[in-house]
Amino acid sequence: MVGQGEGKRASITYCITYILSCITKHSPQYRILMVWRILGGIATSLLFSAFESWLVAEHNKRGFEQQWLSITFSKAIFLGNGLVAILAGLFGNLLVGSLAMGPVAPFDAASIFLAIGMAIIISSWTKNYGDSSESKDLMTQFRGAAVAIASDEKIALLGAIQSLFEGSMYTFVFLWTPALSLNGEDIPHGFIFATFMLSSMLGSYLASRLLAHTLTYIDIVHTLLKGLEKIIASADIPMFVCGDFNSVPRRLISRAC
Repeated sequence: MVGQGEGKRASITYCITYILSCITKHSPQYRILMVWRILGGIATSLLFSAFESWLVAEHNKRGFEQQWLSITFSKAIFLGNGLVAILAGLFGNLLVGSLAMGPVAPFDAASIFLAIGMAIIISSWTKNYGDSSESKDLMTQFRGAAVAIASDEKIALLGAIQSLFEGSMYTFVFLWTPALSLNGEDIPHGFIFATFMLSSMLGSYLASRLLAHTLTYIDIVHTLLKGLEKIIASADIPMFVCGDFNSVPRRLISRAC
């Protein structure tokens, strides 16, 4: 959780934490690799909170229109989570495959980009402190969140949906690599990751287009599930059980959904 005015510091912490995480990939020792997972978890939490915290506070401090904020987030999702992720996957595949720089090369490249990003943050970002009247300690924020969840069923349901989604996503992240190479096959991880991100971006675009029409959420979900049901039914084996390389198209469908 990133508090008021801590966006810049937390963003720098993210860069440092993930650089250290990438460095540990060079070690074959299990204990060191466990440190990598811990650092990676901390960095991931900061990634999804620190930058948004700074952006929102800076946006409000400069008095920009509120609708610009939603436009910025929309572009960040499409370009950052989509296009940049696709290019990163292809670049990583180039380093490992065509240039034969080894399986750790994408992490080394990530460290370089993180260092560049950290230098930009340090040199160009301003410190913003939000509304000092709303500054609260961590436990007070936790208590306020607990009260909000207990008093509003919609907030509780939203939290449950987000938790289930994140849980399924992390399970997918951990299992897709061994699932596609059960016998130790050499597969193009970067290229497959890029196609996953492409499917995810297309799924987000499709969802936004569907929501633009006068359809209810139930109609949209029902249509998507019926289409997915037909696709799965036409497959010879279940989507999440198959372990051969030919299962990639089915996993792309799961990413889009």
